[in-house]
Amino acid sequence: MTTAAIYARQSEDVKEGIANQRKRCRALIEARGWTVAREYQDNDTSAAKERGPGTAWHQMLGDLRHGSLDVVVAVDLDRLLRSTRDLIAITESGARVLTVDGEIDLTTADGEFRATMLAGIARFEVRRKSERQKRANEARTAKGRPVPGRRRFGYETDGITPRESEAVAVRRMFDHVATGGSVRSLAMTLSAEGYTTVTGRPWTAVRVRDVLLNPHYAGKVTYLGEVIASDVVTPIVEESLASEVAAILRDPSRTTSPGPKPKHLLSGLSNCGVCGAPIFYMRTYLCRVSAGHTSITKDRLEARVRDELAKTFIAGGPGLFPASGNGTNVAALIAAHEKNAADVAAVLADREDGLVPPKVAREKLIELKAAREAIEAALERARTEKGAASALLEIAQGLLVQPTATMHEFAEMKATVLERFDALDLDRQREIIRALFYIEIRPGRDISRVWIEHKLATHLNPDAEEASYDD
Repeated sequence: MTTAAIYARQSEDVKEGIANQRKRCRALIEARGWTVAREYQDNDTSAAKERGPGTAWHQMLGDLRHGSLDVVVAVDLDRLLRSTRDLIAITESGARVLTVDGEIDLTTADGEFRATMLAGIARFEVRRKSERQKRANEARTAKGRPVPGRRRFGYETDGITPRESEAVAVRRMFDHVATGGSVRSLAMTLSAEGYTTVTGRPWTAVRVRDVLLNPHYAGKVTYLGEVIASDVVTPIVEESLASEVAAILRDPSRTTSPGPKPKHLLSGLSNCGVCGAPIFYMRTYLCRVSAGHTSITKDRLEARVRDELAKTFIAGGPGLFPASGNGTNVAALIAAHEKNAADVAAVLADREDGLVPPKVAREKLIELKAAREAIEAALERARTEKGAASALLEIAQGLLVQPTATMHEFAEMKATVLERFDALDLDRQREIIRALFYIEIRPGRDISRVWIEHKLATHLNPDAEEASYDD
């Protein structure tokens, strides 16, 4: 009994395509009185490219080499192969090939010659189509039109017209990162709200980053690595915002693998009053160096900090809102950081080539190291200021305390501050705490051992109040 294998393939994911191929092949096998031993299906797979491990084609070749099949049946030769490379592979397996359009016996010289001719023609058609597509893409790009492909999140299938139900999420994505939010928290928020990628998958930090770094959303098209301004694509975000976000994400000092995500408001943001080490939450907030240094329960510490937070927003005044760095400044700092790295490489190369004495090179490298550290410190300040600024304003808007405010009005304002603070995600809450306070937990039992120093509203610090009394 002849054992036959069915091979079905299509380049696009069209549900009916594979089913129709299988039906036609099975009808031919039954008419010959053979037995269907295996079925191999490669959906959404091109035969013009190499079909390696993981594809049905690769598995079928292995089965053919082991002699477990007599003949391979496909609708036509194009479904089976489109290159002489694959023709050689299946010929060397010794299998017969039968197509619905006619039999090709690869075990004979005549059959192999005909198959080679057909494979060459198929390869020619693939190459010609590729060249036509390349010329068409070049023409489209020159006119500022996007190259056809999978739909982008936020746009209709034409790649030009925003899909508003998704475009609103895209704008939020850019605003979130520009105001200090993390990519990871953004991916979690999008998925929690029911948004998926265009392929129907949950959002990940990688996919979010791909969107934020894609110039298409600022009304540009990309072809062969070149970014071109387009008069056709409707931008979803302003170019300045897209540039700012790209600068933030490409910041060389930005931590891209931060480790486990903090789950507690003050973990790592408060310090031990004995040794100065950061305090982390481990069933209670305590010093990692020694539990005997200091510790405090979660409720007591966070309640104290929240009280100080409310006081800061109500009475902080103008000092609470310093001018934050803008996207241009961040980009300039990054450019300076990259130039510093290039200068270091140049000095090292000159030293190796003997163009400068080692002593002179060492002095220059020390200068460049100091400059790099200053740039990285400025980047950290700019990012912290940028991250906290918008959230600070969002919480404090309309809440600056009036001299005539009653205790009842003060209590209402405090409740409003904490309500607005609680509405933020944990990343932005921590950015605000980091920007506002230096927190230290000192030995003792009463709540006064939680010592809080204001970084922005410095007039609220105890020493500042004492100084005002002395005056």
